[in-house]
Amino acid sequence: MQRIQKLLNAAHSVSQLSGSPYADVFKEELLKTINDYCRLKRLSFSEKRLWIALKLLEVSDFIHPESLWLMLKEDKTPISIGCVYSNLKLMEAAGVAEAQSAGSRLILYKIRAAHH
Repeated sequence: MQRIQKLLNAAHSVSQLSGSPYADVFKEELLKTINDYCRLKRLSFSEKRLWIALKLLEVSDFIHPESLWLMLKEDKTPISIGCVYSNLKLMEAAGVAEAQSAGSRLILYKIRAAHH
């Protein structure tokens, strides 16, 4: 997790990672952190979890889970809305995503960025 924070501090925000030399390293660290967290919680590997994380990174802003799911569906990713919701909550618990309340029952998610 400290390596991700260092990369984010160097880039200042997730959106600045795109096209930077940090992008591939950040993606690797992001996926490693998620997999390490899942291993710690005794959860099996999930390719769909990785697709969700990479799509969320690509968006680089807060997004509603259903909008993220629709984007994945447009990419022909075979995934359920429930899978998106549960994996976003898992990523928040792992510390790689953050949630923001946008109303009484509306929660938006994005990849956690460094505080600068």
